[in-house]
Amino acid sequence: MGWLFGRGKARSGPREIAPTPEPEPPEPPTPDPAPEPDLTAEPAAEDGGLVAPRPSPDEALAMLREGNAAFLRGESNLGHVKADDLDRLQGGQHPIATIVGCADSRTPPTILFNQGFGRLFSIRVAGNTVDRRGLASIVYAVKHLQCPLVVVMGHTGCGAVAAAEAIVDGKATLDPSLEEMIVPIIPAVLDARRSDAADMAVRAVEENARRVAEKLAVADASLADAIAAGDLKVLAAVKLMHSGEVRFLGDARPAAPAAAAEPALEPA
Repeated sequence: MGWLFGRGKARSGPREIAPTPEPEPPEPPTPDPAPEPDLTAEPAAEDGGLVAPRPSPDEALAMLREGNAAFLRGESNLGHVKADDLDRLQGGQHPIATIVGCADSRTPPTILFNQGFGRLFSIRVAGNTVDRRGLASIVYAVKHLQCPLVVVMGHTGCGAVAAAEAIVDGKATLDPSLEEMIVPIIPAVLDARRSDAADMAVRAVEENARRVAEKLAVADASLADAIAAGDLKVLAAVKLMHSGEVRFLGDARPAAPAAAAEPALEPA
């Protein structure tokens, strides 16, 4: 049986067994060099790219028109709005339009224009007029949020306009507590009275929205400059109370350089 242990003389006593050497640990793989940054690439959006690029003024207006048309057809998107939609807006907002509207509970812009979270920057006060605080909010939306469209939206059956009409027609006296709301609307009522409109109440609502839009176009140099550059449109509109249709009345453009314009807004 000597062949089991190899050739030669057999040793006496227990055979010493050399310890098995520990295997050397494998060399860690060398990582691939980091790719060079692409300096021509667009920076990542704060919202993960889920917000569409900033629309032009005409594109934003088309979105509002289509949104109102869908609302009138009964094709509301707002039934799909949920709390989770706010997650993608935590990094900021990118509204497509600023709506200067009446505080009337029957005229919510998000519903009329079929828009969800983060789409409309709304400033609402009875009679849809603008004081200095409202102007600052609009300038913020245009300068810092790059909002391409401002819509001053009145509505038929407006109580604030009706109150101004009653003062002009001598049917009521001015309530001092409502002066800040009513007085800015009186010039629009006087303009309507000088017209040949068949419906003076509707004409007064239209004139009020137009006058506010025209004042905004020259109220601040940043707004006038953005309009002149084609980056901003300021429009008047009227919502028809009986149907919910929003009719746009046309652009408001600066008639003179903003610096030379007379004060365009009532004091706060």
